[in-house]
Amino acid sequence: MHLLETRDLTYVYPGNVTGLDHVNFIAGRNARVAVIGANGAGKSTLFKHFNGILRPTSGSVLVHGEPVTQKNIREVRKFVGLVFQNADDQIFSPTVEQDVALGPMNLGLDAETVSHRVEEALAMVGIEHLKERVPHHLSGGEKKRVAIAGVIAMEPQVIVLDEPTAGLDPRGVKDLISVINALAREYGITVIFSTHDVSLIPEVADYLYVMHQGTIVAEGGVSDVFADPELLGSVRLDVPVIPKLIRMLHEEGVEIGMAYTLDEAKAAFLKSYRERV
Repeated sequence: MHLLETRDLTYVYPGNVTGLDHVNFIAGRNARVAVIGANGAGKSTLFKHFNGILRPTSGSVLVHGEPVTQKNIREVRKFVGLVFQNADDQIFSPTVEQDVALGPMNLGLDAETVSHRVEEALAMVGIEHLKERVPHHLSGGEKKRVAIAGVIAMEPQVIVLDEPTAGLDPRGVKDLISVINALAREYGITVIFSTHDVSLIPEVADYLYVMHQGTIVAEGGVSDVFADPELLGSVRLDVPVIPKLIRMLHEEGVEIGMAYTLDEAKAAFLKSYRERV
């Protein structure tokens, strides 16, 4: 049984505009799943189905093997937390602490439990020192972490992040990558996120789906998907710079192992160098 699954999910917007066309998607436990695609590929539309913001025109969404319905939507939204692309859309309270407490309070939890969840969520994303701050005075990266903490405090098993690095500076992106990896590796939360920035993928994903015009056109591990630059080019995406560089070196006759992250590239270059000297 999968944590989250869609079966032939189709969604048609008013005006007979197809947003999703027979999408089949699976996310398991402790996974880091990326959904990549150019703007307008259908990533946000897909994500809004995961916790019932949108309802399928046809097909189904299953959470823990159970179809999402109006009757179980409250439980689904505790199980699957969604962080919007614009963090300001999720931040309402006067302080960070109050904002993160909002979800647990709405669950009817007692004050002690709410306080414990807030402290834990703030610590998980590394913003304990910001709890008395006014959220709208924070940087873009800090706001994203506040929004994520608010979802974590609901104790979901799946966190869905819609374009989480959009608008962030390089430091903010680096911090957010650390948060995503910690959620999956240290806390056992399945993280699903979308991006059109393929350079992020090797650092934060175990499995990825490629979307184009509302359909999934490819899926697989990082090395599997990025081994097909022609496919990526056909959907207005590119191969990350590190494997692209290594392929260019291969074309020049340089023997070096394939790599996707900086650490992998360093090891591959050192191995090639040492074999030559």
